[in-house]
Amino acid sequence: MSPSQRDDYVLRQIRAVAAMIARMMGLRLGGEIEEARTELEEAYTLLLGPQAALIRRVDAATAIRLVGSVERLSAYAQLLEEEAAQGADEARAGSLRARALEVRNRVEQEEPT
Repeated sequence: MSPSQRDDYVLRQIRAVAAMIARMMGLRLGGEIEEARTELEEAYTLLLGPQAALIRRVDAATAIRLVGSVERLSAYAQLLEEEAAQGADEARAGSLRARALEVRNRVEQEEPT
């Protein structure tokens, strides 16, 4: 796969995940929590592929290295924030928000100003 093909693939993947995040937010706000949770799991799988479960278990620094590109990291942070919003366990939600913040901080360091 050429670099431009890979970039196109990543952009399509990011757009699909963004659309899924919008849908899951609507489901969550509409009280359809289980459907939102299913959409969240599908979005993690689409974005992270076969490493999705691993990336979600390792520390944030390792996850950042595994996820890779700034675009994918940004989408990953959005998924973490949505997962926190969906969660009933406040301790877990706080942990997810902290992880999302760490990922976002890395994205800001990587983005050109």
